[in-house]
Amino acid sequence: MDAAHGGRILEGRAAVLAALALALVACDDVAAGAPRGDDTADGGDAEGAGDTAGTGAAGGAGAAGDVGIAGDAGVAGGAGAAGGGQGSAASGDAATGSGVSGGGGAGGEGGAPSWAPVETDWCSAGWTGLDEHTCFHVPPTAGRGAPILHVLHGVMAPNALPVGLQAIAAEAAAALGVVAVFPRGRPGLCTWDPSVGTSFCWPTRRETVDAAAPALIAEWMNAEALLGRILGQTFGGRYVMGFSNGGYFASYVALEGLVDLDGAGLVGAGRMVIEEHLFSQERPPIYIAVGDQELASTVASAENLADVLTQHGWEHELVVHPGRGHEIRADDFTRAWETWRAAP
Repeated sequence: MDAAHGGRILEGRAAVLAALALALVACDDVAAGAPRGDDTADGGDAEGAGDTAGTGAAGGAGAAGDVGIAGDAGVAGGAGAAGGGQGSAASGDAATGSGVSGGGGAGGEGGAPSWAPVETDWCSAGWTGLDEHTCFHVPPTAGRGAPILHVLHGVMAPNALPVGLQAIAAEAAAALGVVAVFPRGRPGLCTWDPSVGTSFCWPTRRETVDAAAPALIAEWMNAEALLGRILGQTFGGRYVMGFSNGGYFASYVALEGLVDLDGAGLVGAGRMVIEEHLFSQERPPIYIAVGDQELASTVASAENLADVLTQHGWEHELVVHPGRGHEIRADDFTRAWETWRAAP
């Protein structure tokens, strides 16, 4: 098949998927009403062995953030910076080009699996439900064989929605030409304080990582495989970008090789306690970013992780954003991509 013909097929597929996604979003908007908040400025998280993050005002629609409790210090974290308008909707194709989910049924015409979009308010405009806990976005710029980017949210209250972060991730996916996947954490994994026990989180303590990570990552891989079958392609690389609580978990995934990665990003996160004997033989490049207005403990954890990576000759970049608090922006995705692609 020549490149032009392959491109026309891909464009046709993207148009069909986008139309289905828009129809689903329209139905969801009528049924669900206005969004209930997002996590571009997170309510805080803790690694469990000294790392802390405090209360942040949510970006965009913005419900107030949860409170993270300090590990060693044993006191509530301070106030985080506001989300800086991160809840704005992505524009143009980035907000509308999307895909649809697989139902796992019998193969359809041409061997493609049967599927139907999963209706869930976890997926905001431009995103489609692959399953109850996973959304995905396929921008028109993602050609055949595009890389896949898993985006991990921060602490999410039970009634909050990731509108702001999904808008930023969709914008980034269009700019980078990648397929974006947005999985949801689970309740009960924020173990440092009862106040966040019912929030959606990722595991960030040794015992919770060991107990929960295998099942979570198995779900990611199953979702990725299904999406590849739906799109009829193999992904040209795998990356993970985590914010806040999601960033701490991404550090475990990358450092310990819990899944094969071509690059990892941590924003508003780092590590204070690092079990170097568990380091993977694979060394995906790592992007680390914090704001200089974040809690001192969060900045220190990012700097400590960077120091350890330097000692091990592990490719990475540490960015301390001037004038920013506990937040993630589109340029974090761009700089992370540059870090990943520049690595040998």
